[in-house]
Amino acid sequence: MRRTSLRQRLMLAALVASLSALAVGAALIAIRVWPHAREKTLREELIGELDDLEQSLRIAHGRVALVLAQSDADLYDAMPVDSAYTVTDVSGRELARSVQGPALQALRHMAADTRELTVRSQTRAVHLQVAQREVIREGRRYVIRAARSDRLVLTLKEYTGKRYLRAVVFTAFLTLLLFLVVAFAMINRMLRPLRRASESAARIGPRNLSARLQTDGLPTELIPLIDAFNAALARLENGYRVQQEFLACAAHELKTPLALLQAEIELGGVSNPELLLRDTGLMARQVHQLLQLAEVSEGHNYTLAPLSLHAAADVAEYLTRLADQRAVYIALRQQGPDPTLQADAGAVFVLLKNLLENALHHAPPATVVTLSVGAGEISVQDQGDGVRPQDRPHLFQRFWRGADAHAGGAGLGLAICKEICEAHGWCIALDPDASGARFVVRIPMPESVT
Repeated sequence: MRRTSLRQRLMLAALVASLSALAVGAALIAIRVWPHAREKTLREELIGELDDLEQSLRIAHGRVALVLAQSDADLYDAMPVDSAYTVTDVSGRELARSVQGPALQALRHMAADTRELTVRSQTRAVHLQVAQREVIREGRRYVIRAARSDRLVLTLKEYTGKRYLRAVVFTAFLTLLLFLVVAFAMINRMLRPLRRASESAARIGPRNLSARLQTDGLPTELIPLIDAFNAALARLENGYRVQQEFLACAAHELKTPLALLQAEIELGGVSNPELLLRDTGLMARQVHQLLQLAEVSEGHNYTLAPLSLHAAADVAEYLTRLADQRAVYIALRQQGPDPTLQADAGAVFVLLKNLLENALHHAPPATVVTLSVGAGEISVQDQGDGVRPQDRPHLFQRFWRGADAHAGGAGLGLAICKEICEAHGWCIALDPDASGARFVVRIPMPESVT
């Protein structure tokens, strides 16, 4: 498909609108100037002439006179065969008239109800249309009669129509040309802020993600688009900042065990294999969690499908050995009927595993860790001392570890849980009123699911 610029589209829309308006105007003018019925044209012209004569009627000191416009007076003087008028009183006495001619003679001798007359000119017979009107002025009644020939009316109408049409076409052409010039200038002026915004957007890169597009001078219809673009930039900037912090923290966390391993290798012997195994295990766990965090942070890695939350039993069974080592019992509690939701099975397994692992490491021996599953909520609760109030704001931060964190922790477990919940549109939080530490995942469920 051929691409067109916004300027071209706006100009085309303005041109189409202008041509449509001109077409409608031309049609209305044609209907007004050239009526379809010949008889209608003749009668309308004659009625208009009676209106002019009535408006020209003047009475001063008992005398009657017609003060005609110069063009009308010249017409009656120049064409006595084709036009004439008389003004009489009720007794038939003539008070005013046009110049002498065949049309006036015929008008004087016609019957009162006559509407058409025929007079002879030097070359041919001339057909006249006749009309009359009674007028009351200063308490007295007068009769105005007017006659016009068919050829005069039609010839004048055609001549006037042609001149009027030429004037209209010329005026419309100039108007359309001026309109297009002004529209082009206004559209260019209107698009100038948009071009500036486009140029500013083209200059934005990883090193200046803090830049924002300005909405000054932009049409109100484009401001939501610019605001959405600025909001997207803000999210990108935040993601880029989090990524940089993540890389810095990851490098810091891996630096110490790598340095220890390097020292052991350079010494040429392993004097403390248990310490070396602990360091390599810590690195392996950190690398594994880093890979998990990178995977759950990308939305395209999720495959949503119907999933029964009874899969939590698999997670509890998977962590049975760790629970036995910690002398902690895992209790699985189901609330309500079997809940089914759209979720990624692998991500949900990681979510529940991290929550249970976190609870097992912080639960005192000979206590119970409860995994509750119900429609709209999953919770994991231990019977430990809970989370200190000053630590609660940092629980889901990457690489953050509390003062009582176990030695093998990398501070990424809860951060991974948060990423998984956000990817599914769920909410995870610590229940501040529970005894021990209770983490709750709230899942919006359809109304039909109970």
